[in-house]
Amino acid sequence: MPVLPLNPVNRRDLEAYRRDEKYGHKLLTPEERLRLLKPYLPSPPPSRTSQRVQKQLPDQHTLGLRRFFRRQLHLLVFTSIHAVFSLYIHIRQAYHAVANRIYSVYYYHHRTPELIQGDVKGLRRLPKHLSVILTLEDNGKGGAGLERLVNEAADIAAWCASAGIPQLSIYEKTGILKGFMPETHEALSQKLAAYFGPDFPALSLGAPHSPAVEPRVSSRTARRVDVAEQKHLSVLLLSAEDGRDSIVDLTKTLAEMAQRSKLSPADINIELVDAELSESVMGEPDLLIHFGPYVELAGYPPWQVRLTEIFHVPDNQGVGYQVFYRALCNYARAQMRLVPICGAFLGETEGITTFGDMSVFRPPVVRSGTAALNRALFSRTFDLAAAAVNDPRLISKYRNALQSAKELLRVERISGVAAHPDPSLAQQGRKCLLLSPSVKAKAPETWGPLLRDGVDKQDLSVVPYELRLGYDDWSYHDIITSIFPEEFQDEIPAGFNTAGHVAHLNLRDRYLPYKKVIAEVLRDKSPHIRTVINKVDNVGSESQFRTFQYEVLAGEDDMEVTVSEGGCVFDFDYSKVYWNSKLETEHRRLIDLFQPGEVVCDVMAGIGPFAVPAGKKGVIVWANDMNPESYSCLQKAIKKNKVSNFVRPFCTDGRTFIHQAADSVLAASEKGESITIPAKRPTGSRTAAKNSNNPAPKPQLIPIPPTVSHFVMNLPASAIEFLGCYRGLYAGHEALFAPGTARKLPLIHTHCFSVKAFDETAGLDICERITKALGFAVRPGDPETEGHVAIHHVRDVAPAKSMFCASFRLPREVAFAPRA
Repeated sequence: MPVLPLNPVNRRDLEAYRRDEKYGHKLLTPEERLRLLKPYLPSPPPSRTSQRVQKQLPDQHTLGLRRFFRRQLHLLVFTSIHAVFSLYIHIRQAYHAVANRIYSVYYYHHRTPELIQGDVKGLRRLPKHLSVILTLEDNGKGGAGLERLVNEAADIAAWCASAGIPQLSIYEKTGILKGFMPETHEALSQKLAAYFGPDFPALSLGAPHSPAVEPRVSSRTARRVDVAEQKHLSVLLLSAEDGRDSIVDLTKTLAEMAQRSKLSPADINIELVDAELSESVMGEPDLLIHFGPYVELAGYPPWQVRLTEIFHVPDNQGVGYQVFYRALCNYARAQMRLVPICGAFLGETEGITTFGDMSVFRPPVVRSGTAALNRALFSRTFDLAAAAVNDPRLISKYRNALQSAKELLRVERISGVAAHPDPSLAQQGRKCLLLSPSVKAKAPETWGPLLRDGVDKQDLSVVPYELRLGYDDWSYHDIITSIFPEEFQDEIPAGFNTAGHVAHLNLRDRYLPYKKVIAEVLRDKSPHIRTVINKVDNVGSESQFRTFQYEVLAGEDDMEVTVSEGGCVFDFDYSKVYWNSKLETEHRRLIDLFQPGEVVCDVMAGIGPFAVPAGKKGVIVWANDMNPESYSCLQKAIKKNKVSNFVRPFCTDGRTFIHQAADSVLAASEKGESITIPAKRPTGSRTAAKNSNNPAPKPQLIPIPPTVSHFVMNLPASAIEFLGCYRGLYAGHEALFAPGTARKLPLIHTHCFSVKAFDETAGLDICERITKALGFAVRPGDPETEGHVAIHHVRDVAPAKSMFCASFRLPREVAFAPRA
């Protein structure tokens, strides 16, 4: 086959094609697109007639026989390979099915911890930290997949508690269990009670960046405190998003420490980042079990599995005790060829705080009768050991080695490298490496092989070190835990809304006596926070515009904020408009559904968190809000973010706006209105552009479609009540839509509140309310099917209340009904 020469692509042609593709091939006609691509298409192949003329005819009977035998040989080889591999696959599947059945029968646990303990009794060792990967079936639609996921997690937790495994981490990609942590904790506790009876092990359930759900000590459990201390199971919930949040938090912490000269920029390296990420999310598990037919990590944090034993049973389907037990057996037989570390001593030495147990590094308990903050009371000194490095050039070498051996001190916000405790040597620039609390300067038997070898080589000397920590060294959680009384320790207030430099608290009544302390500590520990306020009423109770009354708890009363979201900047007065930083994920999710060139009507646009980023994407937006202040901020955001061509602001009642928007979009399309995109000036100097023979590029025009593709109603308290306004939206315009054209009726995205539940209760409740408001029966399902609604869980807003987004295609019966 001849090699086709590669024609260089003209820059102008390339930009024109990409812009046309970005807007759904609506800028160029098919003829213009063909004319644009034709110079770059390969030459057409020669016709069969010319091929016959050019091709020399071989011996016909020889060619026919050779071709026949060649095809038969290829067919025989392919059939043989297919048969062999099919036989192998069937034999393998049968073998694993029989083996799983034998294991499941012979080692069935009967929900009896004693039987599980008997199964693992003969194993040489057990993992201290077990991790599993679970999968949410059918994306949790209808609640059945979520219920199954919770049951699987509860079973695994019971098996771990029975086997004596103290720590379990459960990875599920979507993180849906994190939204139901109290319910998950209750389900796991009930499963443990089914196995162990009333004296079941204490259970702690947590997740990165979320407060843990700790076991409550009741009068019944108070009698078995000693037993609970011996049997305690910690469960950690993980998802694919934990890595991103951890990296952001770590970046802020390292930057703050570097600014305050608590950490040298030279100390920030891959090893430090790796250690801190492992500390903030979780340590490396000893064993990772995947219950699927093949290993698929599905976004599992990769830095946590470098030294982890990964186990799965080929062709297995579903969570089963036989897979769990076989994984433990495989782990017991596995050989870990690692350098010995001092952890061996830690396990044998009673009373020594093991590495990773940071409970020793806590501020002093400061609980007084008054809820006041005295920063001077949080000073504390810790007696540690340090490895003094005699040659500064060896600091990096021994720091990395001690960190890998888990002998280096790893505490959040505390650098492992410090000045030598001897002031005279410190003035000479001598450094030392802070060691784990388990290492004692005067007890060489607690030194690991690496330390002993460094001392023997005279590279290191182990010396006592006094670590002094004060208020600035403790985290928000540390300080509040030290101040709060015992009865408040079950839950520390966290997860506050922020808008620019303002932190917005919504405290429960029992925390109100400590509101000033909480605000001061939060302001101290968050460099970007200058003002802390507390809501004193419900959103919308004093104003129809979702604003609220507030009190300033710390800082100045400055509510003029600047917020960046979705690549756009918004300036507004937080006391006069509605803004919720926790909805950024929902904003991004819906904007991802919008396509460039489509028309979207944002009925309750606020200051534009949907409209402005969508306009940046090339979506045509009719944005409305009834609040004059929000409308003014929306206009400023449109101008500031340069989306005036794509976003049109309105200030009217949403009920009126729905029909007005549909009518005005159709009228604009019929008039031939278009969105004008100014042409970009060619690269190079202005003189070169003037002297060029090429004509100046023309601005591009995007015609406004005649119909709206999406309606968004982000008013959860009452948006469903607006659905009746869609009746007759396109009355008399049936010809605009399928089947006469390819256009579909608009998708309606309605935010609302409902009960928080594992099953389909919330979905049925929302559909019942939509049916009543719309006058058309709907039920949960695929939104592309008429009469079906997709229910998306947005976030939890209260212990028994959640926010949802109900999306459905406007039914024809409603859209084409006569207008009232």
